[in-house]
Amino acid sequence: MAARPAQRAVKKATGDYRPPVTVALIASCVAVFAWDVFAGGANVGRSGSIANDFALWAPAVKFDNEWYRVISAGFAHSGLIHLGFNMWLLWVLGGTLEKRFGALAFGTMYVTGLLGGSLGAMLVEPTSSVVGASGAVFGLMGVTLILQRMGGIGVFQSGIGMLVVFNVVLSFRSGVSLGGHLGGLAVGLAMGAALGWAKARGKQSETLAPIAFASIGFVALVLLIPVIDRAIEQF
Repeated sequence: MAARPAQRAVKKATGDYRPPVTVALIASCVAVFAWDVFAGGANVGRSGSIANDFALWAPAVKFDNEWYRVISAGFAHSGLIHLGFNMWLLWVLGGTLEKRFGALAFGTMYVTGLLGGSLGAMLVEPTSSVVGASGAVFGLMGVTLILQRMGGIGVFQSGIGMLVVFNVVLSFRSGVSLGGHLGGLAVGLAMGAALGWAKARGKQSETLAPIAFASIGFVALVLLIPVIDRAIEQF
């Protein structure tokens, strides 16, 4: 039932445009979950062995040099509800942002949000195994919040303000990566500020947004190195 409002929201914002990066990301996450199900582990309420192989887990990153996990964790989920909620938000927010700023800017924005989520997760829950696209989705919420605020739109009237507050409150539940959510949100706010600043200076400045996003993502990746080392000390 939730799919219809989501489809109407995206159609209203994007018309007939079909956001290729957003669609590819959703398809990838669904494919990983299906793979996890057929491998005999995942179901409605839990992940399986494939998700564990994709998860952000400090010892695997440090001792097995599996740095791909800082990204791959964002494509695995802990159950069908976890997957569905993240994909719904990705569809609604991603479609709008991708149409407005293009596939390159959006793709860079999304990966940077993932890195911010990974950094936050290792800072706050260093001994946890973390999966989910939530860090990237929180990044999209942060970008949208700042852009609307800088554009003079009332963020609680538009609904994005309440969406952020609601999801932050839910992040304090047991079993949820508070650090991953807050890390993605913080990076999203930074990306939104950079994009809003560029927009105010014209189309030419706006085309440089992917470089700004990539720079923020690079900083997050560099910071992850000592953060992972510190996480290992806590085992």
